[in-house]
Amino acid sequence: MQVKSLWNGFWFSEAPYFDLAVLRLIAVGTQLFYTLDDVFSAINYAYSLPRSVYAPLPLLHALLWPWGLTGPPSAHVVFAIYGLCVVCGFLALAGLLTNISLLLFAVSCLFLQLFLFSFGQYHHPEAILLLALLALSLGPCGKVLSLDSLLRQRRLGPAAPRVPLLTYSGEFAAWPVLFVQCLFPLVYISAAVAKIAYNHYSFDWVNGFTLQYYMIQDNIRKDAPLALWVSQFHTLIFLGQFVVLTYQCTYWAVVPWPKLRWVYLPLGLAFHLANYLILYAPFPQWIALLAAYIPWAAAARQLAASQVAVPARSGQ
Repeated sequence: MQVKSLWNGFWFSEAPYFDLAVLRLIAVGTQLFYTLDDVFSAINYAYSLPRSVYAPLPLLHALLWPWGLTGPPSAHVVFAIYGLCVVCGFLALAGLLTNISLLLFAVSCLFLQLFLFSFGQYHHPEAILLLALLALSLGPCGKVLSLDSLLRQRRLGPAAPRVPLLTYSGEFAAWPVLFVQCLFPLVYISAAVAKIAYNHYSFDWVNGFTLQYYMIQDNIRKDAPLALWVSQFHTLIFLGQFVVLTYQCTYWAVVPWPKLRWVYLPLGLAFHLANYLILYAPFPQWIALLAAYIPWAAAARQLAASQVAVPARSGQ
């Protein structure tokens, strides 16, 4: 019973709906921007490739199996799903039929990403945001900061009891945010284990030379002059690799000790920005989801209650 109590206390403690709504806006906005900016052209490019390149991923194969499809689905179907995805994304961002529109948005984004990955090139920045969207779609993320909440208030009328926006809370408001918070330690531990396993379960990855090699290689492949310049400083790279591996192995500590977020968040932001500036490895989805660690309602309350010193009026 104690384990059950601790489990429920962690996932289902009272939390403000405001934090969940802010995370919805950031996650949906980021995915919608990515969908509008990149996915349409990526689908066109996929259909320009030879049919032999197509090798459906297992999850996509499972989704298409009921329709008996062995080859790539028709372009009309895929672009129709893309259109549905965009419409549902805007509805989820506005918070109209929030859970339904967000679930459809998440599932259609997942389908499109699986389809694109089935043509031989796949990356890992997209996965964490898709998982976050699916979790958000199952939580009460439209309780505030949504058209649903405005329509609900209009139905209830002015006589209904009122509570301050930043203190409005519920027992199911925390778990989607905590789910996203727990995704990052799993991702980072996976990355750390991959580095250790690649070198026969040793810490030989932290030698300075590994990252030097990748920087030089990325300069050749991507024309990244900053990577070539940084690759000259072996000691600096060695220290950077040590910090990265330590960071990834210990990031889990932010979950039981939330105050550590103010140490790890700046480090994580610096890490991902450095990846982008030096190696041209963008992780915008990961940077956006770091917002899950920020207590938005508490910060807004503190900001609203803060006072500033002002000069005395003349003559007083």
